[in-house]
Amino acid sequence: MDDVNVLVAGVPYGYQGDYADGTWLTAAMADRIRAVSPRIRLEHLSAHSMNGGQQPSRAPHAMLVETSGTDRSWDSLPAIVFGPALVPAITPQLRLLQSASAGVEQLLGMVPVGVTLCNASGVHSAAIAETVLASILVDAKMLYQRRRDQAERAWRQLPCRELRGSVMVVLGTGRIGTATARLARPFGMTTIGVRRQAASAPEFDQVVGTAELLDVLPKADYLVIACPLTPETRGLIDAGAFAALKDGAFLANVARGAIVDEKALIETLRGGRLSGAFLDSHVDEPLQPDNPLWDMRGVDISPHDSHSSQLLGDNHVDLFCDNLRRLIDGRDFVNVIDRSRGY
Repeated sequence: MDDVNVLVAGVPYGYQGDYADGTWLTAAMADRIRAVSPRIRLEHLSAHSMNGGQQPSRAPHAMLVETSGTDRSWDSLPAIVFGPALVPAITPQLRLLQSASAGVEQLLGMVPVGVTLCNASGVHSAAIAETVLASILVDAKMLYQRRRDQAERAWRQLPCRELRGSVMVVLGTGRIGTATARLARPFGMTTIGVRRQAASAPEFDQVVGTAELLDVLPKADYLVIACPLTPETRGLIDAGAFAALKDGAFLANVARGAIVDEKALIETLRGGRLSGAFLDSHVDEPLQPDNPLWDMRGVDISPHDSHSSQLLGDNHVDLFCDNLRRLIDGRDFVNVIDRSRGY
């Protein structure tokens, strides 16, 4: 392989720059990609053009793409490459497909085994962790009640909580879960990670296997969902899991909506057993206007953008450049997906 043909297409979800024409790389970002090696031949195609039938002029060896893949419900995202439009660019020459999403369930069925599929794990972790801690602080310090009292000119003292001594249970000890646990430490919180198999993990005081989930949920003041959506995690937080949580626990879901049994969540909230919830991901997106979660007291809804950051584009380019260097040097890639696990 002499030249290394590189394709960038589809705008990363949550990108804050200008992408009206369906492209997003700034000149500086494009220069950083080309600077990886003089062999790089970069092509940056508009998502709109690809969806209209345009294909790269050279078969890519590596691509960074935001695509709906096989999940047509993603097609509503801004400036995304539709799955069928991407298929012709997946040729036998392709060595690396770098997804701009952390979850890649929409790509598993369309990327050939001979192509290394990598995700965007770590690109969003700092921003998401900050959002989780912000939601926890809002709940603990009763800031929404403060705002309501202010609107009513009510001089009222509130029973706020101090985070020191609280327990945070984090379902998923990957980049996002680890970043969240790291931010919890300075507040004096105890962190318990839950993963497929128990093993030590940095930033966590304790790590247990998924089989022990119901044993640690009663300890949780805060339950953070930050794991991939797989057949094993789909519906994992069900009525039994909610029953195991202590009264007054708080839920933050920054993973995938289907990990939580939405009906059980709504019933638990209606019963007043949770102090509140931060829901960044939902079973159906966009969340339908008649969904009762919109109006529930203590529930914060966000449109799957807890990763929002002015640094998002640069983070994607940093990760992609790292993998391009590895491609050229013949080294192992980072963020490689284990297809048998789905993440």
